[in-house]
Amino acid sequence: MVRRRAEALVPALVLLGFLAAAVVVSLLLSSAERRGVDALEESVGHEVQAIAASQDQRFQNTFGATSGLSSPEEPFDLTLDSRADLAELQELLDLFGDSIESGFYLLDERGTITQGVLFTDDPVGEDFEWPGYDDLIGGSTFAQGIGGVLPVSQGLTTDQPVLAYVIPIVDPQTGAVRGSFVFESVVSEDSDFNKEIGALRRGESGEYLFYDDRGSVIASNDPTLIADELADGRLLTEPAGVHRFDDQLVVLADVPAAGWRVAFRQDGDEFEQSLSRPLESVGRVLIFVLLGAGSLLTVLLYRRLRASRSEAERLAAISEAQQEFISIVSHELRTPVAGVLGFLETTLDHWDAMDEGERRSAVSRAAANARRLQAMTRDVLDTESVEAGRLIHVLARVDLAAEVQAAVDAARDLDRERTIDVRRPSEPVWVSADSDRIQQVLANLIENARKNSPAVEPVEVAVDLTDGVAQVTVSDHGAGIADESLERIFEKFVRGRGESVSGTGLGLYISRQIINAHDGRIWAESTPGEGAAFRFVLPLDTSAP
Repeated sequence: MVRRRAEALVPALVLLGFLAAAVVVSLLLSSAERRGVDALEESVGHEVQAIAASQDQRFQNTFGATSGLSSPEEPFDLTLDSRADLAELQELLDLFGDSIESGFYLLDERGTITQGVLFTDDPVGEDFEWPGYDDLIGGSTFAQGIGGVLPVSQGLTTDQPVLAYVIPIVDPQTGAVRGSFVFESVVSEDSDFNKEIGALRRGESGEYLFYDDRGSVIASNDPTLIADELADGRLLTEPAGVHRFDDQLVVLADVPAAGWRVAFRQDGDEFEQSLSRPLESVGRVLIFVLLGAGSLLTVLLYRRLRASRSEAERLAAISEAQQEFISIVSHELRTPVAGVLGFLETTLDHWDAMDEGERRSAVSRAAANARRLQAMTRDVLDTESVEAGRLIHVLARVDLAAEVQAAVDAARDLDRERTIDVRRPSEPVWVSADSDRIQQVLANLIENARKNSPAVEPVEVAVDLTDGVAQVTVSDHGAGIADESLERIFEKFVRGRGESVSGTGLGLYISRQIINAHDGRIWAESTPGEGAAFRFVLPLDTSAP
């Protein structure tokens, strides 16, 4: 009882184990998702930092390459309305062609506009007033001949918002800054820089922003933001790095050479879904698999435990059946062996006293017992061959009607007191079969009918042709077979229809295997109390003889 209760707990413990595993998997996936998001944020942070560093290096290279703009041979005059300066500026303008949208101009060391091209008004002689200009020229890098870029503002050479790139003009003799060359660059959706930034778009909501220190947008994936002020002041005040603003991921990086910032922002859910969605899918699948496997295994274990007892009982029954079989075979073999020895010894001992008929009768009866012994031995050996898949048969074109007649004649010789009636066509019934195996089946069926019906009742054997097959029927007038036993009697070790019936219980089993090997079919029909009929059919051989 205690053992059964312990066994009953096993499925419950297994199910609890799978539930615990599902919880652990869920926690591990949640942790993995968090680590994955952190790694993804770090990756995007490095990406934005690399973009910012690339732009910063570009500005450094640009300003470094343009330092000392004026050469010793052709220095700018930097005087008001200088025709020479105008000619040089015009020549430079011609190099750009018609594609240029804004112009450029010169400033003296005091910041007075001295000359320029493509002015919308005439600012020559006026002081250059631009946010951040004084800080730029007052810096140490400007004094070293390195320029910079001023914030977005209304330009002097176009009506559109522009950036002002200021390049110092250095005296080649003294190295002192004599003035500045100012180039205006239009801030618009069609600018080359904005097109370059537009290609960096990430996902549906991800966007990049470049903006100056006053919050004016210089380039963006969203064209409606170009030249506008930032709506979120945190983009200016928060330090560089990865941030979460409400439901957005924001990554900030600086471009020191231009005094700009670059920001990447994206909806948090979209940012994480590339990682979280596969993990969630995998997690759901794993949890469902674990729960499903746990439930299935629990049910299987429960059924297995419940079936183990019946399995043990079945094995015990098999062991009992094997012991019974050994007992049956020992008993059944003993009888014909004793008959063979008895008749032969009697004949030898009384040879001279016996006449020819008595000797023939004794030898015939010994031979009948020997054939019975041979049949039993053959059934046992054939059973082993069937189990091993080695049932040997050699097919040839045989006359089934003649085979039936031969089997009936042999049965009559063994039991001269039994009436065996045969009905068969007068013409040959050709089938493709192994003659010895068919004789084995016929002998088993006739012997089965003989043992299971009274001695005064005849055994009837018939051969019929129907629907392209040959059918053989062996009928008796015994007690019949119950419906539930019509199939079971073809199993191994099932013996007849009563406890008094002898035999190994292998004849019908072997017969079915032989008929199946001939592409035929064998079965039994019966009405209890009115006898039984065993039938088998074989395909006709229609080939030419």
